[in-house]
Amino acid sequence: MKFSSVLSHFINLRYILWICFIQFPLTFSIQAQSPGVFENEKWLVESQTGLSFSWADLALADNSLTLEQEATFENAFKAELNLGINYSLAKNLLAGFNAGVGYLSYDTQQTGLANTFTNYQFGPYLRYYIPLNGLFALFAQSGVDQNFLTSNRYSNTSYFDAYLDLGFNMKLKSKWWISLRFTNLASYYSDDFNFEDRDGFEISNPLKNFIDFPVFGVLYQLD
Repeated sequence: MKFSSVLSHFINLRYILWICFIQFPLTFSIQAQSPGVFENEKWLVESQTGLSFSWADLALADNSLTLEQEATFENAFKAELNLGINYSLAKNLLAGFNAGVGYLSYDTQQTGLANTFTNYQFGPYLRYYIPLNGLFALFAQSGVDQNFLTSNRYSNTSYFDAYLDLGFNMKLKSKWWISLRFTNLASYYSDDFNFEDRDGFEISNPLKNFIDFPVFGVLYQLD
């Protein structure tokens, strides 16, 4: 299958998933009177996950570890899981701390050698919500992460990053929310050898970042 055909099917699939996700709450009995915001002095736990993969000739061009190696990779797979605890300092303002792990693997096309990377990260953040109605809200999140990157073929390293993300939040029912996270509107990475393949300070397109590596979240209020 040609690269252009595979890429087209891959992007089309992601847009279909996007539409399904937006329409998903329509299958629920929505209580419009429930505010889609967070009151102060509440504890919430959260899980966020991202997943991306490609086949055969599909190169990791925009969201991978390039490491100044060959330009084309095969059988690429990338996943990330983050767990967080949040506390609402004020209405719609959360302070949080997250810890997570990311995994990336691909084969170098010319040699067939497997490359694997595992990234451990943790750090604090602030998140502010802008309610649109009783069900939907937008948010901005800014934070700092410490990262520890290990590899089967390269020396282990550590680095930190600072970021500004955007997001879309949707209330399912009392105490439950789901979200889409559009990462790295602005970011800074202390080392260009990193899990996100970013270089110093950057401003990027968060919608394109989401298409490259979609991140979804589930949030639950404890009290």
